[in-house]
Amino acid sequence: MYCCTGATRPVLRRHWLAPDTHVSSVGGAHGPGPDPETVREAALFTEWPGGTTTPPPSGAHELQGLPADRVFTLLGSVLSGEALGRRSPDELAVFKSTGHAALDVAAAYVVHRTATGGFTDDPLR
Repeated sequence: MYCCTGATRPVLRRHWLAPDTHVSSVGGAHGPGPDPETVREAALFTEWPGGTTTPPPSGAHELQGLPADRVFTLLGSVLSGEALGRRSPDELAVFKSTGHAALDVAAAYVVHRTATGGFTDDPLR
């Protein structure tokens, strides 16, 4: 599931999500997308450590004020094989993008293509 918002309050609630849901949250320069319960219960992934320690807008609203011992995984570590993504098939996972424009564009592209039925077998179409 993608959560792309400019909302000032959470627009995604934990009780709406199945245990095995993956949420990619982008945007949120004005406030959080997922609610605190979602963040509390999910395995967390982000692009850089500053997503949790740097104030918005460069850091993520949702990830501010997490306990110092709260574990989060860097996306690059998962992609390189240094860290696991989901640890079980039913784990709730949240990837919080903190503003890399290329990732925002890629997420918007996937959402648009999915919504319009525009995906084909030919990646150049």
